[in-house]
Amino acid sequence: MEKLIEKLIQAGYRITKPRLMVLQNLSDNHTPLSARSLHKKLKMFDRASIYRVLNLFEELGIVNFEIIKKEKIYCLANDPHHHIACRKCGYMERIKCDHFFYNFKNFKNISHQLTVIGVCNKCDK
Repeated sequence: MEKLIEKLIQAGYRITKPRLMVLQNLSDNHTPLSARSLHKKLKMFDRASIYRVLNLFEELGIVNFEIIKKEKIYCLANDPHHHIACRKCGYMERIKCDHFFYNFKNFKNISHQLTVIGVCNKCDK
């Protein structure tokens, strides 16, 4: 988490309580969180503050997001990965990402999204 805090400072941003609390919650969770679920955990901050923090983190490459069941979910961008989600119960597991994109002639700052949905073993019984 220290590297991500340093990234904020190097980009010229202060370490405010909302930013630190969102970072801490994303760091403590093993599954991605939506802005709505972060707001429920951090009731001391209004929803707009949570969205502003997440948008800033997204711009700076501190978080990655995926869209699962029409909801944007966020996790720290420590290493390239995606998630697979159970369409029945919502259980998620992390999937390592081996997709690397190089040398697109007319593009820079390339990123990608991958949505993987299935039925977990528990729900398949």
